[in-house]
Amino acid sequence: MTNSSHSLVSEVLEKLAEYASRSEQQEEKVPAALVRDEDWQGLAFVVDGVKLVVAMEEVREILPYPESVTRVPGTKRWMLGLANVRGELLPIMDLQQFLGAPPVVINDRCRVMVIRNRGTSTGLLVPSVIGMRHLPLNQRVVDAEFEGMVGRYVYDIFSLEDGVWPVFSMAALAIDHRFLSAAA
Repeated sequence: MTNSSHSLVSEVLEKLAEYASRSEQQEEKVPAALVRDEDWQGLAFVVDGVKLVVAMEEVREILPYPESVTRVPGTKRWMLGLANVRGELLPIMDLQQFLGAPPVVINDRCRVMVIRNRGTSTGLLVPSVIGMRHLPLNQRVVDAEFEGMVGRYVYDIFSLEDGVWPVFSMAALAIDHRFLSAAA
């Protein structure tokens, strides 16, 4: 190893040690999340003004709207097209439009939630993702039903002080023949 490369490696290791030290110092300042065993954890998002949650394990990742989405001729309007995401072709669907609402307005807040079903990935465009949500299991509404097109995919509902939180099933969406039929 040359002196130049040895010096570069040393600088990188020093910088990493500095980052680790700063991270440990910050950890002391941030209180630990108070998540109870009786809480259900989900990812909150918005579709047509309705706040929904989805099980964390049903979403692979969250992405900003890709810079380039190539429209596929002969598909329904909610099938926005294909995007190249890290070398993988990802179908992008407008979830809000699929559910019968106006199309998502592309802006800095909209996100693509990537779901995986039967070995394939699909990106679902939503107007915004709120973040992780802890819902107390004792706030579950027994035998509640959610109306409209969204209701087809809701399997649970929580009622909290800040409103009703329907639990959306990406798995139910992914096997729905209407969703699987993107051809016009």
